[in-house]
Amino acid sequence: MDRSNVTFLDLPDEILLIILKKLDNMDVLYSLLDVDNQRLDTIILDKAFTKTLNFVLTTIADDVLSIADSMLNRYCSNILPKIDHNVTSLILEAEAMERILLAADYPNLTELKLFNVIDYIVSHYFTVESPFRRIFQQQITDFTLNNLPNMKCFSLECRCSTNQYDTHVLPLLRRMSNLEELSLNIINEKRTSCVDDTQINENILVHMPRLNKFTFYISTGTKLNHIVHHLSNHDIQRTFTNIGYQQICCFLNRISNGVICHAFSLPFAFDYLEYIGNTFPSMVFNHVIELAVHDILPFKHEFCMRITRCFPLLKIMRVLNSRPQLQLSHEFNSNDNQFHSIAEYPYFTSLSLLHSHTDYVEQFLNQTKTYLPRLTE
Repeated sequence: MDRSNVTFLDLPDEILLIILKKLDNMDVLYSLLDVDNQRLDTIILDKAFTKTLNFVLTTIADDVLSIADSMLNRYCSNILPKIDHNVTSLILEAEAMERILLAADYPNLTELKLFNVIDYIVSHYFTVESPFRRIFQQQITDFTLNNLPNMKCFSLECRCSTNQYDTHVLPLLRRMSNLEELSLNIINEKRTSCVDDTQINENILVHMPRLNKFTFYISTGTKLNHIVHHLSNHDIQRTFTNIGYQQICCFLNRISNGVICHAFSLPFAFDYLEYIGNTFPSMVFNHVIELAVHDILPFKHEFCMRITRCFPLLKIMRVLNSRPQLQLSHEFNSNDNQFHSIAEYPYFTSLSLLHSHTDYVEQFLNQTKTYLPRLTE
């Protein structure tokens, strides 16, 4: 062979791979993928080039910028759809995040690093309505972003149960050192302990010295163990008063597979409350329109009366209780309403009894016991 005529593509695959690995993988993909050479494409699609993608540049002054638009355009239109199944880590400038994340599906993405995050990006993308909810809640296990020193007010609501509180929510909050107002509505699951004063203080408050308004509802589901088994509502309440939050309410609700710990600021500010039972406090929840009730003890008619008084605007309710209504008086079972008050829900439109004992069908659909003038489903 005339060595003077040997080209780059004449080299064996192993040598090509060694050479290309010494180059920046982003440049390799941008310059060589889809140049009408199937052999080269096969080499470049190796995970060594597609596993981690860095879409940011750092200047001499340590400013972080996104890559050039021309490069970004080619990645989004031609490259990312071909390699997204290999991508496990993305490093992004926040302004380009939406475009890059929408360019492909990234089924194996587990790590996300964001730079230049500003207020509106956090409020738009890190909520339950986010177009990237599936990625943030179900895939990401390692999440990093730069600090948010200009953030003054932040609200986060997670209507679905999450096990990402410790790995995603808390790291996000710790970067808001100058926050003055914070609103949290979090439903935790699969935690080994309830959220207490130590966790609130160490994980949130010490990182926000300027915080003057904290509105929250934190529900924590945990398996029943010897610690939780002996924990009382008073214990939970005391943990929050220890850190200076007097206007709060805490209570425990025992369910079939564990305990739900409810802790919230007063007055209750949210429109949804999940998995309360016979132990819920007798106070008025003026904003709640959707409620789920669950208990290992039966719900008596008195419980339904308490619901009408404490949730005056209730529209939607799910009842989960497999226990029959026991110890009902002869008068109550006689269907003679002179012996008891009728539970009236004037705004009720939806009722679910799918996971309940048949006694509750009688309780809620017998008009001598419960009146639902607007029920439609």
